[in-house]
Amino acid sequence: MDERIKSIIHKAVDDAGRYPFLFIGSGLSRRYCGTPGWEGLLSDICAEVLDDPYAFARFKSQAKIAVQNGEVESELPYVATLMESEVNHELFASDEFAAFREDHSDELTGDASPMKIYVADKIARARLVESAETEKLAKAGREKVAGIITTNYDCMCETLFPGFTTYVGESDLLFSDQAFSQEIYKIHGSVSRAGSIVLTSADYAEFAQKRKYLSAKLLTLFVEYPVIFLGYSIQDENIRSILGDICECLPDDKLKRLGKRLIFVQHATDTSVGEIAMSFGDRTLSMTKITTDDFESIYDAMRSFRKMYSTRFIRELRGSVFRLAEHIDPSSDIIVSGIDNVLNDLDPDQKIVIGLSVSPSSIGKPISPEDIFEDIVLDNLRYDPKFIVENYLNMYVRQRPNNMPVFKYTRGLGGEVGKDIATYLPTLTSIDSYRSETFRKSMPATRRRFEGSLSIKGLANACAPKSPFAFIPCLSEEEMDVDDLEALLKRALADVGNDPAKKRALLKDSHYRKCVRIYDFLRYGK
Repeated sequence: MDERIKSIIHKAVDDAGRYPFLFIGSGLSRRYCGTPGWEGLLSDICAEVLDDPYAFARFKSQAKIAVQNGEVESELPYVATLMESEVNHELFASDEFAAFREDHSDELTGDASPMKIYVADKIARARLVESAETEKLAKAGREKVAGIITTNYDCMCETLFPGFTTYVGESDLLFSDQAFSQEIYKIHGSVSRAGSIVLTSADYAEFAQKRKYLSAKLLTLFVEYPVIFLGYSIQDENIRSILGDICECLPDDKLKRLGKRLIFVQHATDTSVGEIAMSFGDRTLSMTKITTDDFESIYDAMRSFRKMYSTRFIRELRGSVFRLAEHIDPSSDIIVSGIDNVLNDLDPDQKIVIGLSVSPSSIGKPISPEDIFEDIVLDNLRYDPKFIVENYLNMYVRQRPNNMPVFKYTRGLGGEVGKDIATYLPTLTSIDSYRSETFRKSMPATRRRFEGSLSIKGLANACAPKSPFAFIPCLSEEEMDVDDLEALLKRALADVGNDPAKKRALLKDSHYRKCVRIYDFLRYGK
């Protein structure tokens, strides 16, 4: 075992007090399964499906010109986009692919892309080639790896770590409760669900729209666990985009701490250990870089960590330890916190109490914008406001300028609200602050339309059975009874009941959100 590699990895684990997550890229699949890289995959598909030896070169040339002209951002997703129509036609029409159509008749009569199904079939045929390296990696995973993140479509990780739970695509990760222990997050899809594969420009555009939410979900993971990147190029756009999103959320001191826990392993003939810096606007993230072909030393270093609790034990424990108190009082001598924070701060001999709750579903999940809007109305998050401001609200205010409620959480914090909120607060001085220029122009006509009903209850009755939220901002502050507005907002949430899709749609509705922000101003900002 290379002692330099061992020292670097052990230092990161000791600093975090947790076993590492592995961020696995296509380089590791090429090493252990013989799968092609992304460009090789697209080239192979052209060669196998299209009767044109110059097809891939033609698509690549078109994509390169489109990138140079600023028409698209990335070359290979656009190559896949250009290919898809011709590849799909052959897969549907050519006699050569009759067996393919028969095998996938149900999928092909739906909305699935034949090219993605073909990609899934092709990659699914790849098999892990067992070796001393893969055996050591698998052994490390049994007890000394917290979890896996990967942009690979193949099932190499499931084969190496059979006891791990797999989440496929952003939707699984965003809308499921993760334990951050013995789990595989396949953020670009999987061969097990061809439709989930992120391949074309349209797929990447959709992924980019959701990436901020994904990064927020992964934020806890990155700031609490060491992360070892394996099988990626340092220039990989997927890695840079996710790290860039995370860097936006962290102050400089935490950014420096984050860098100590990130280890980027790049393949090279000789072994060296150093540092690499990545720039994101005016922010710089420095991390450790290991170049080596000696991957056994990396896995040996992971297996030689000092004994902590097994990840399986922690996973089981997290499934049983819930909230002890219904309300967190930041002034109390008793601090109620998640198991990670408690175990970090207590003395070894400290006695603890494990409490159970009948409704633990909100514990351990990152707080979303929808959670914040719901909490303004129902007061049900029950977290320290300073925690929400520091870890979430500043980030959301930066991402959604002029679109977040802030007064409930910032009152009483004085100047400790962060740069983004501090800039935002002075813009909210009256009800008019919540009206767009277009809305202001339409107000006289709206007020004439509802003459005689210019109050919260009056608009609710005049608009029934439809929602009055689109028109409430036309009221003056004197016409808005804050208790009536609160009751109306609560009734709307009650009306959607336990239907998560309807509830989410309401909490994302722009008219409802504006009324929640007005309520936040009237109730907590005056």
